[in-house]
Amino acid sequence: MTNREYMVAVLTDQVDDGGASYEAVLHYDIKCPYFEGDQRAHCDGKDDSFINRDNCYYCKHEWMESEMDE
Repeated sequence: MTNREYMVAVLTDQVDDGGASYEAVLHYDIKCPYFEGDQRAHCDGKDDSFINRDNCYYCKHEWMESEMDE
């Protein structure tokens, strides 16, 4: 299995591990999709202590489920 195949499997919910692989891929392999000042980012306007694995996971998950910007 290639890295691409693994990521596709994880992101399309084909890996049955209770979401652990999905969370890890979002954390380690997906950079923050927002630029500074983007109000859609969960950390916008917050101090640096707000930027952590849990908060970033929920923000990236929300981004993954949202429609693409045009």
